Amino acid sequence: MGIIADLAAFCSDLVTPRFVDSSCLLCYTIDVIAKQGLRLFPASETGVLQTFIHAEKYTPGMLRLKKIPRVHKIKREGDYALQIALCDDEITSHERTMDLIRQYKQIHSERTLSLSSFTSGKELINHVDEHGGFDLYILDCIMPGMNGIELGAALRMRDDMGFLIYLTTSPDFALDSYRVDAFDYLLKPVRSELFFQSLDKAYRSFSQIMQATVAIKTTDSIRMIPITDIRYAERIDKHIDYHLTDNTVIHSTSFNGSFQNAVAGLLAHKRMLLVGSSFVVNLFHVTEVTRSDLLLTGNLHVPVPRRMYDTVKREWADFWLNGGRYHAF
Repeated sequence: MGIIADLAAFCSDLVTPRFVDSSCLLCYTIDVIAKQGLRLFPASETGVLQTFIHAEKYTPGMLRLKKIPRVHKIKREGDYALQIALCDDEITSHERTMDLIRQYKQIHSERTLSLSSFTSGKELINHVDEHGGFDLYILDCIMPGMNGIELGAALRMRDDMGFLIYLTTSPDFALDSYRVDAFDYLLKPVRSELFFQSLDKAYRSFSQIMQATVAIKTTDSIRMIPITDIRYAERIDKHIDYHLTDNTVIHSTSFNGSFQNAVAGLLAHKRMLLVGSSFVVNLFHVTEVTRSDLLLTGNLHVPVPRRMYDTVKREWADFWLNGGRYHAF
């Protein structure tokens, strides 16, 4: 029953970039679909997943998958307030979801949550463009003008870390939601326990992200920088330059001993990879792997030693196949 998603149609729009063997991609595809509770059908049983074809039509090889570019995330300090944006054009459903969020806040009074509501994708996008992104977006799929998937893609162009939860009356957008790296997909009318479970997972993931920091000693202070803000670190003689997502560079004071020991705090996080003897790269920000370079967001390049190409390629693929942005820190 050779079953695999049509790689061109299904995978070229997936949000996470990676080079993977077709066998790995099959496993990823099956995992994605299984998470949505959908059945897998052989190619002869079309009708539910019409893009499925026989795997033998593909030869093993490397596939480059596109990544939707993203920009910045507003930094927050203090008690890690989870900032939520709700976008739903249907008034009754909108009010129902707001009420559920208020109930959740009452149950978890120790957690700091803030809620902003919008009734159209355009309204939300305008707000993000003017004021910055949110930590969690709760979106309806079926809206006039810009549907939820299109809105999610537009948000991904602006926000590299915001979680997307879809609430909708139709299961038809389930697979499409993975193209924008959805955190969860729930059918209306939403059961409160399922919605609260989804909020719990989002809050825990958000807290992990906010607490995952590294201390960088500079000439005049010690700076605590979130791991997600670091694209890569580079050894310059006995100093380390930290290249951040806002395109600034932090220059550390000189270090003693080996570079690997100096960046041990970075390497403790699963998304960070030692590349050669002078670089540590955040796999989340890698957009392409070639035999000579890693390409990163911001049009940055990090050289890859020839002997490490296979290892780097495998680590990058494993990172995304094991959850990518939601990978444990």
